[in-house]
Amino acid sequence: MSAIGVRVRELRLARGMSQQALSGDGISPGYVSLIESGKRTPSRAMTERLAARLGVTVDELLQSAEPSASDEAVVEVNFARLALANGDPHEAIRCLARADLAHLDNQTACDATMVLAHAHRETGQLEVALDLLEGLVERCRREEAWVSLALVATMLVVMSIEAGDVTRAADVAQSALDEVEASGLVGTDEHLRLASVQVSCLFERGDLVHAARRVEELIRVADRLGSARARGSIYWTAGTVAHERGRVADALRLTDRAVALLGEQEASRDLPRLRMNYAWMLLGHESPRAAEALEQLDKAASDSTIAGSRLDLGVLATYRGRAHLLLGDVDDAAEQAARALQLLGPSEHTERATALILLGDVGTAQFDMDLAQEAFREAEVTLSGMTANRAVARLWRELGDGLRDLGETDRALSAYDRSFKILGMAPRPMAIGERSLGTPHTYITSR
Repeated sequence: MSAIGVRVRELRLARGMSQQALSGDGISPGYVSLIESGKRTPSRAMTERLAARLGVTVDELLQSAEPSASDEAVVEVNFARLALANGDPHEAIRCLARADLAHLDNQTACDATMVLAHAHRETGQLEVALDLLEGLVERCRREEAWVSLALVATMLVVMSIEAGDVTRAADVAQSALDEVEASGLVGTDEHLRLASVQVSCLFERGDLVHAARRVEELIRVADRLGSARARGSIYWTAGTVAHERGRVADALRLTDRAVALLGEQEASRDLPRLRMNYAWMLLGHESPRAAEALEQLDKAASDSTIAGSRLDLGVLATYRGRAHLLLGDVDDAAEQAARALQLLGPSEHTERATALILLGDVGTAQFDMDLAQEAFREAEVTLSGMTANRAVARLWRELGDGLRDLGETDRALSAYDRSFKILGMAPRPMAIGERSLGTPHTYITSR
């Protein structure tokens, strides 16, 4: 947070003023929030207006605050970020263990908590990360820190989806969006990124029509008001929705646009993750474009921003393995599957299930039936312990395909059945005596 942002917040809270009360004379509540979060630096004229509304002189408003616990905590946050970048989340947690988050200013507390949540996520402690973020959302709400609320809520929604709790994710996204939009932040990066993850909740719940309509609205807002980064985020989401609706050509076009927009921005994890998402779409094409997918994955792998994330690197290895398998490079596929599972560790995560299915397919391609059986069996156990959602349904479908190719017909039918039940498609009613005749009563689809 900038020095003037700290002072504005301190003086406003000391006077018992809300951001709404401080607004006026050309100052919107959203602009106050941006100043307090360090996202905007007011002009001289705006500074004079703020000083007048706070009842102080300009010199008093610009007076530097005394060194505080927050100043010391910033150093630990930076060390923790460095540890994460170097692939050591346990060291990041240790760096922040001494920080008293409750006594830090809002921006420093947000930075520290989000880094800490990220570190716990990397160590497989997703529930710990979610608890930290939920507490921070409530603090941001109490302190009317709407920019921070948007950032934290976005992270909470993404992690909730990862945990399979789409209902919690959708509730958090909607309530946070209502507050952020009411504060006057419509069209900002923070607002549009939060709105894009809300769309993710909609299509994870299977509400594809609503998701498509919502993303069209957001594209209009982003093209009119948003930065290149915000527009890239919305086009990314639009591509994902189009892909989910089976409009593959539109999905690739929109995602290509997102890559171009995010490529114009300073380095962040968004671009390599988007390239990985693009590769996933190319691999899922009706005529898989594995060589193009590997090109995107090579670019993602060369990006230093994901160097410390075992999860991102594990996903990258899984997609590489799938591309190599489609190209007939079975040994390379096996190497990438083993690397993915080593990076992802023994967690109940959808990405681990994806890597296990890849390993099973590798076993089938190598005529190593023991390897295929073991990998698919572990994938079944992993998926059985997950909260039902569309991502899990897709994985049951993929597992069914793998088991079918292995010749495990009964297990394949069971996997398909699990997939369709999650999607709300129950088996057809059976006529009297039908079961005794052994008539199949599940749904089967082809690849």
